[in-house]
Amino acid sequence: MRRAVVGMGLMMLVGTGCAGKTTAVTAKAPTAPVEQTDAALLATDTGASSPDGPRANPVSSTWIGASAEGDMLMSGTRETFLGVWVDVPEARPETRPAMEVALVIDTSGSMAGAKIDNAKRAAAMLIQSLKDDDIVALDVFSDTARTIVPPTRLNMESRRTIARAISALSVSGSTNMFDGLTLAEGQVAAAPPSHTLRRVVVISDGIANVGPSSPATLGAIAERGLKNRAQVTSLGVGNDYDERTLNALAVKSSGRLYHLTEPREMASILKNEVDLLNATLASDSFVEIVPAPGVQLLGADGIRADWSEGGTLRIPLGALHSGQHREALVRVRLSDPSSFEGHSRSVASVRLRFRDAQESDLERVQEVVARTQLTSDGAAVASHVSSRTKAIVAIQDAAKIQMDAAQRINEGQFNDADKELARAQDLLAAQAAVVTTTTEKRRIEAAGKKLATARATTQAMPSKPKAAQRADALEMNASGMKDMGF
Repeated sequence: MRRAVVGMGLMMLVGTGCAGKTTAVTAKAPTAPVEQTDAALLATDTGASSPDGPRANPVSSTWIGASAEGDMLMSGTRETFLGVWVDVPEARPETRPAMEVALVIDTSGSMAGAKIDNAKRAAAMLIQSLKDDDIVALDVFSDTARTIVPPTRLNMESRRTIARAISALSVSGSTNMFDGLTLAEGQVAAAPPSHTLRRVVVISDGIANVGPSSPATLGAIAERGLKNRAQVTSLGVGNDYDERTLNALAVKSSGRLYHLTEPREMASILKNEVDLLNATLASDSFVEIVPAPGVQLLGADGIRADWSEGGTLRIPLGALHSGQHREALVRVRLSDPSSFEGHSRSVASVRLRFRDAQESDLERVQEVVARTQLTSDGAAVASHVSSRTKAIVAIQDAAKIQMDAAQRINEGQFNDADKELARAQDLLAAQAAVVTTTTEKRRIEAAGKKLATARATTQAMPSKPKAAQRADALEMNASGMKDMGF
């Protein structure tokens, strides 16, 4: 089983913040230090104080970082990547916010047997794992969508009622995922203000074939839900589900995608999901990237990014948990390169905004400023490279190629898939020769080993039965999604 954890796109950002006096400090990401040649980081949120001195708090350190491809770039450079990352420390929160969960189960005919039996078992476990006063809704979809249990606060009695409803589920018909998602999204959107952590959990083994069914249309439902703090966790079961749709749900809602090769994995996956939700440190999080004068943002690939006034990009992230790591690449144009010649200038202000789950949903902000300059000194450029940004470029390029190769395999184009994976290996090797830190070299080497395995699998594809080819393609897609942060 492979897991691709969504947050949806290129980066996963968890913010930390505190009330109290704000000062400017230079800081490094706590779990993956930024080399000294990276752009300076300016933190604007330094931690809460108490009468007894600073209070230990996982949101009292600076997690967010950003850098161009180097503190120095070659003269004549017009476009570069801005790497953005957040490394969240491992810190168990004292409490987690009250939560509303809409559990949406595919009850079409293809779910018969072990799939629906394990879905019932996993759903029952989920109900028992949540806390009293959490709210749960149970919806199903086949030819149509139905609410089996409307949003209900959990207590001893309601748990028994929901368990009986789960036990009575049966299968028939086709797969109307559009109505199922729409029903669940509306329920969590109406969650009371007290329940700030909101999740739609979808279990499906098939391809939507009733109602609107394109990945773009279904992804738009997930995107709408995130505006109300609702994120989607998708469990794709077996070999027949549409990975492009589940990818879209993860990306558009900054959610998570799980690929399950065996139905019996459902319960353990949902247990892991509850553990992550219980470790929530922030909610309603987003990154705001503001270009400096003379700089134009061109966009971000593989992640939802919305344009705001003044050419600013806003990347919604949703709820964030302890130990998360998210990375993004933003394409940047230096509109006035001459102003960067010979001296360091700011490229962008990167701001992480979020609601602190440990401080009654208090809004907090962190900021980092990425800088660079242009020079004709090639040796200086080589010695001032940002290893973190270069590694992000390499790993995410490889991940996207791997996901494209999975689709080629689905189409029976095994030679083309192998050529694409070989190109990804070349890209990784080129970046490995540039980075200067051991940590990032190891990350690139690990990605290279995964690609080597994917190539060996692809080269053996023609002799495999169709079912095995499809299973390998789904594994490859899930691996790519994981490397993209989902």
